[in-house]
Amino acid sequence: MAQERLAAKIFDSIVNVYDRFLNFATFSRINRWQRELIENTPEGEVFVDVGTGTGEIVKKINEIYPETDAVGIDVSFKMLKVAREKTGEKNLFIQASAYDLPFKDKTVDSVLLSLVFRHLNPEDAVTEFRRVLKDKGCISILDISKPSRYIYRTMYFFADKIFRPVGERIFTKEEYDYFIESIENSKSEEELERFMEDFSFRKIYSSKKFAGMVIIAVFQKVK
Repeated sequence: MAQERLAAKIFDSIVNVYDRFLNFATFSRINRWQRELIENTPEGEVFVDVGTGTGEIVKKINEIYPETDAVGIDVSFKMLKVAREKTGEKNLFIQASAYDLPFKDKTVDSVLLSLVFRHLNPEDAVTEFRRVLKDKGCISILDISKPSRYIYRTMYFFADKIFRPVGERIFTKEEYDYFIESIENSKSEEELERFMEDFSFRKIYSSKKFAGMVIIAVFQKVK
């Protein structure tokens, strides 16, 4: 997919600054949010972190659920290289598409996505996640959420006007525009819940952060 080729190019180019920028953009809350995401995902044998980036979710899975096998998937080879260096040899990292996961049907307990879901074609991605998930398996999402119209406009203003000068010192204009445009693809909590219900997933946990601008949600496969 052209979208994935662009993503791979962008994330390859920002690998050395990604963690620093993410901490800056979330006011150093990202690690707390990621831990909450994992802690509210039921324990299982195999977790897959889609869009693993520099491996922070995998690293935290190792700490929270040491008996769980954590696999990191990403389209960016350079991100995967950093993730391997960060987490050691215990974990498996694979360069692969979210739409074509290298797992057999019903072999995965949970799929986790940290600031990734809005970058995907949701219908194609959830169809593939559903295929690999065991019965009662989970999709756990941490991402930007569309809150009220006023707060959403405020969030977009900050991202496009306030953070842009800093962002463009780290990224190119094309790269920063990629992140800004992804905000428009975010879903409100209600939209996300209805969408997941259409694919036979029920919400078992949700929490809003940043006045509703960030959501942590866990959905369980029901049939």
